[in-house]
Amino acid sequence: MLGGGRGLGHFKETGFQGGVHIVDTPEKVQAVAKQMLGNTLVTKQSGADGLPCSAIYIVEKIGIDKELYLSLTLDRAGASPTFIYSKHGGMSIEDVAHSNPEAIHKLRVNPLKGLDVKDLKEAAVNLGLAEYEDQVVSLFQKLYQCFNDKDCDMIEINPLVLTNKGIVMAADSKVTIDSNAEFRQKELFATEDKTQDNAKEAHAKKYDLNYIHIGGNIGCLVNGAGLAMSTMDIISMYEGTPANFLDVGGSAEGE
Repeated sequence: MLGGGRGLGHFKETGFQGGVHIVDTPEKVQAVAKQMLGNTLVTKQSGADGLPCSAIYIVEKIGIDKELYLSLTLDRAGASPTFIYSKHGGMSIEDVAHSNPEAIHKLRVNPLKGLDVKDLKEAAVNLGLAEYEDQVVSLFQKLYQCFNDKDCDMIEINPLVLTNKGIVMAADSKVTIDSNAEFRQKELFATEDKTQDNAKEAHAKKYDLNYIHIGGNIGCLVNGAGLAMSTMDIISMYEGTPANFLDVGGSAEGE
């Protein structure tokens, strides 16, 4: 399913807990898969409706010594690509930021100068991976190159792991690509799985409408994103429920 927070989710139809499981025999794989396939996984990110589980991804078990967090995204306020990393991985980074904000580190990159190896070595120390400095530096450099070459909005590695064999590895990842760069990244966009796209959102996208389905009972058709959000706020203030966000781009005329 195309949604985050799978490990802490639950399946709506059966109550089966968790969209991520560690098993050690083919028979257990089959038993868990039966609980998942064809059912709807509800997570923090999916909303109450959840998303259908139409496939199971089976991967080799890794001998993990440490779980950490690493991401690279664009800090619009700072006008720079920014690494966000923490010793605490394998969980919601939002929860870590709330309960233990000092555990979150940021490394802003000057886009004109690129990466400074000294900063990357410091990141290795902050991650508790000083003795694996070379691997950390190489990983940060490769992520930054990928971020630029593929027009990424975000690369999130959660968890980043240190294996019991001393290898720093991206054990799981989420990557988003800037939709404005589709003309440069045609091969990547051609691989997009659209089977779980909301049908209404997919239809609106064909006409370059910024539409998000919410599911309330009052439809919104608004000319401009700011006015669209204000309209939704007013509906909620008067105890209504917006059915959608829809910004027609600020170009509609009265006619």
